[in-house]
Amino acid sequence: MDSRGQASAEYIFLILIFLIVLALVTVPLAGRTINATQNVSVTSDAKTALSTIANGVNVVYSNGPGAKRTVNVYFPQDSSLFYDDDGTLNLGLRDIPVNASNPDVKKDTVYLDVPYEVQVDGTVTKGWHDVEITWDVGSTYILVSIKPSP
Repeated sequence: MDSRGQASAEYIFLILIFLIVLALVTVPLAGRTINATQNVSVTSDAKTALSTIANGVNVVYSNGPGAKRTVNVYFPQDSSLFYDDDGTLNLGLRDIPVNASNPDVKKDTVYLDVPYEVQVDGTVTKGWHDVEITWDVGSTYILVSIKPSP
């Protein structure tokens, strides 16, 4: 009778050791997976916001001088929106690793080609914003104004 109780206690102890080892292996893997998923989500949200703005710029350009369009976009983090002289509209990102195995290599911007001169007015903070895209008559550029949504 004594040996049965000892055998049961040993089995319970072995199962406990197995569960501890399993937890020690899976918890760090789950943490890295969650971080990678969040990085993909931020990058995807940034690309969607930039795509919405670029599509608005294209619509305003196709309608000609005097055209105006307002779009509502979500920016996933505080960042900067700027137009490069090489014809790209860029949205800066912070702390987004390109590769999980090398977290020191960061993706600093998402960008889209916009072959028309664009000027950006306003600051980009995390959250929803109304983006007003206008091409004033007599102007050589399309103005993108960013304002927080009410």
